[in-house]
Amino acid sequence: MKVPSIGTLSFGAVGLAAVVLIAIGPPGSHVPPPPPAPSGPAPSNVAFGGFTLTSAAIDLPIDDQQYPDGPHADVINANCTSCHSASMALTQPALTSDQWKSTVIKMKEVYKAPVAEKDIPAIVEYLTALSAKQGSAAPAGKESGSQVAPDASGGTG
Repeated sequence: MKVPSIGTLSFGAVGLAAVVLIAIGPPGSHVPPPPPAPSGPAPSNVAFGGFTLTSAAIDLPIDDQQYPDGPHADVINANCTSCHSASMALTQPALTSDQWKSTVIKMKEVYKAPVAEKDIPAIVEYLTALSAKQGSAAPAGKESGSQVAPDASGGTG
């Protein structure tokens, strides 16, 4: 048997490459197959190991409301709106100065609100004045702190 020459092997390799390239087609001509169509709605819950996770869609309102103008409005807008909307606090019942102070301290210490210690008196003063405008603040004799101030969610926790 005769061994093929280098020229014959080269010609065969080039020919084979040409056939493969023609079969593949020009660059960019390959269109990937479309993704498989979903067979139904995505599952709303997944259960594993005794736990069930349920997904829910929640549409939150857009609330760009700021606190009304007044003394220290800039301080309260800078501190309080970083965690919750102004309407969250504006819809709370009228509270006394001690109750507002307790609430602000709770926001700082319990909920870790980024409130500077020096800003607490200005925030309390603003909120107390706002409560006075509502006209239903507790009488002065009830500021002893024996009442539990509601938190931002309206609860007392």
